[in-house]
Amino acid sequence: MKTKIYFLFLAVLFVPFFAHSQWTTDPKNPGIVCDYAGTQSNPTAIADGNGGVYVFWLDNRNNTSNKALYIYGQHYDSDGHALWAEDGKVIVSHSNQIKWFSASMKYNGEIIIGWITSKTSEPDSLYVQRFNEDGLKVWAKDLAVANTAGNPIYILGLSGFRIIHDNAGYCISIGVVYYGGASGNRITRFTSAGVLTGLYNGEPEGTQYNYGSSGLESGFDAGNNVYLYYSSGNGTGASLLCLKVNMPGDTVWGPVNVLSGTLGLNYQFTGISDENGITFIWNGDGDGSSGVNIYARRLNPNGSFAWGGKTVKICTANGNQSNFFARKKGDMYYICWGDGRPGVSPGNYDIYAQKFDINGTVQWAENGIEVISLNTYIPYPEFAFANDNSMIVCHQASIGFVAQKVLDNGTVAWGANGEQISVPAYNPFYEEHTEVQSGNNTIAVWAKSNPVGGSDNIYITRVDNLNITGKKELSAYSLNIYPNPASDNFTIDIPEMMGISSVRLFNSNGREVFHSELNGKSPSGKISIPASGLPAGVYVARIENGKKQFSKKVVVQ
Repeated sequence: MKTKIYFLFLAVLFVPFFAHSQWTTDPKNPGIVCDYAGTQSNPTAIADGNGGVYVFWLDNRNNTSNKALYIYGQHYDSDGHALWAEDGKVIVSHSNQIKWFSASMKYNGEIIIGWITSKTSEPDSLYVQRFNEDGLKVWAKDLAVANTAGNPIYILGLSGFRIIHDNAGYCISIGVVYYGGASGNRITRFTSAGVLTGLYNGEPEGTQYNYGSSGLESGFDAGNNVYLYYSSGNGTGASLLCLKVNMPGDTVWGPVNVLSGTLGLNYQFTGISDENGITFIWNGDGDGSSGVNIYARRLNPNGSFAWGGKTVKICTANGNQSNFFARKKGDMYYICWGDGRPGVSPGNYDIYAQKFDINGTVQWAENGIEVISLNTYIPYPEFAFANDNSMIVCHQASIGFVAQKVLDNGTVAWGANGEQISVPAYNPFYEEHTEVQSGNNTIAVWAKSNPVGGSDNIYITRVDNLNITGKKELSAYSLNIYPNPASDNFTIDIPEMMGISSVRLFNSNGREVFHSELNGKSPSGKISIPASGLPAGVYVARIENGKKQFSKKVVVQ
């Protein structure tokens, strides 16, 4: 008998939270990862290998200084059930501000998170930690990798880092700012056991005391060499330089000016490597004042130019092509971008895409194919793949957060305006959205734009099935609770067509505090729940119609 009571309690505890967290395609009520008071930003999503996803973000909850002191996380299974605490669990807590972090699954299920801390009058510091599938630290101590206090290196600040995995463990490149403001890159290494095997603060690699940003890619060879690449400056016309570095930190070749003979960079660039070389994609000024265009070049493993030294024109249409996002799958590269070519209605940025192969041959129409044409202010499109090798391209527009499915033959599948992920009220804050493929699911995670500035709250939606999952039904069944927060009574406004059988209210411990059977119909589509006798806190209201459960959070003051 005791066993039955125990399992009944577990069912009551977990059912409402699971119902609240299942995948939804309702644009008016996207899935909530975290809507806790405070500011959430910089979401990162990692496929867990089983159709689910880990989500991590910066969080400043309970912090009066309005600076992020925490990295929070949540784990969703393949059905969209949240497996950790509601609104996430603390992954990293630090006494100083965490100004930037990176999370990725690099090797054999190892979740590696690095973060840079900063505080006025105190040095920047870089730490790394490994986490297990429950979001718990594996290493007894956070691995200290670099800081800005040690002379005679004269590092003024840390500007970022990149982590890759090879047969020897982990390699990390550290972007540093020296006294005087010039920058450079330093490389070190650590093991899966959390042991630093390279120099603390790293060893300088490539040109130091320049201005620019950088990237790091695996060399995919037996010697565990890596490609380090960086720009020679922050302005237009800068060079893009690449060198190969071996495991002891010696230069194998380079730096090679990847853009030799071109007009140089126009800020954005990226590199994607494989066993046979590294391909670079960049924004550059177009010939004949055609605007800012997108190009590609490739280096062989020995540092020589591939493709006969040619530059592949991804898009050289008149106007500006910007904020591109690229991924490689098999022997193909896929890329999407914001496109401001003239003469296109509605006259702001559109979204285009292109595909080219490992030999530098463009596969789709010259200058790309139109993905979607909507009024958009500074678009930041990104995509992930679906099981049929299509691209699911997502971006924020005036009509809301939208997605378009681009088939592998270069045609779009979801109509002129794509499919809506969310209404404009839930639009992402600029580029703070990310898409990931995990098993049979393609999932979007984003931080909502706050009307007063910055980002706030984290949301999640499965996006590969937007046009087939009964979106209208889910939208009709969305719950409206008011007032929320409530101090006296609150009302649940329910569509009469729903045929509600019961309404329940659960506290944060999963304990039922209110239950009303409605016999398949709610009076006037509304039901009032007394809140004056309830302790202040977060509750979950759950309605049932015999077949499905729908839940929403309500705050009692």
